[in-house]
Amino acid sequence: MTQSNNATAEEGRPDGPLADLGPVVNKAVAFAEAVPEHYRARVFDLAYQRLTGGKSVVATPVAAAAPEVPLEVTPIATGGLALLARELDVEPRALSRVVAISDEGKLSIIPRVDSRRNAQMQAQYSAMYAFAKERIFNQMDVPIEELRELCRSKSCYDLNNFTWNYKRSELLSAVGDNKSRGYRLTKKGVEVAKELLKKMVEA
Repeated sequence: MTQSNNATAEEGRPDGPLADLGPVVNKAVAFAEAVPEHYRARVFDLAYQRLTGGKSVVATPVAAAAPEVPLEVTPIATGGLALLARELDVEPRALSRVVAISDEGKLSIIPRVDSRRNAQMQAQYSAMYAFAKERIFNQMDVPIEELRELCRSKSCYDLNNFTWNYKRSELLSAVGDNKSRGYRLTKKGVEVAKELLKKMVEA
């Protein structure tokens, strides 16, 4: 946004075409700053559209060369860690010690769960991961290979019982077919994930 535009927005002249634009843009900018840099262009656009009722974006405060977001995102639930923090009723800075998003947009759960059983660890890590991914990226379904990678990184991957562990945990349910299988949180999974994440933040 140019200096002249900022001045117009801040003066807030009722007869100026940009009189009400400044506060809206400032809110959208603050919202976008909560996510990694290469997501900000898309998130700003979505926030601006939501704030203005779907009107086209007049100006974007991020570089036009920023790469496209690799995930499908809608204005319904976008906002990075700040949005997830509000739902958990915790501080975003405290949440960032539990849930991390890399510059490449990769999500990770940092602490270890309080369990030594692979099946329980698999279900709990996956539930937290799926919950965070849904709230941050609006992606309800997590591909099975992504969950396999998560469990390998947490040393709780059980090749022979991987899908069975999800079924008996009742925290995630399978979606899709064998070629594109993924998992989605159940109602029970949402509650368990929220409780676990909140406890980790407050620990």
